[in-house]
Amino acid sequence: MRSESSVRSKRSESNGHSISIANPYGVPVAYENVPDSEFGDALRRFYNRAMEHPNTVIVLDGVTQTRNSFIEFVREFNHCAGRAAA
Repeated sequence: MRSESSVRSKRSESNGHSISIANPYGVPVAYENVPDSEFGDALRRFYNRAMEHPNTVIVLDGVTQTRNSFIEFVREFNHCAGRAAA
């Protein structure tokens, strides 16, 4: 199991994010590496895919999330991004 600091240092080296969505059997359906500047757009794309497929899991920067926890994460992200832009 990776420590939080090793995950953080790996992320800072790559200077971006990885997002993937997999079916219930763990087979990847879609995968993207995105720079920080495109992270919000990528989250929205994967949010739309997750909404269409109820039994998926999402892996965001190496952390596996259920569909529902990912949907809540994107809602919070959009809320915070909207407040920051205002």
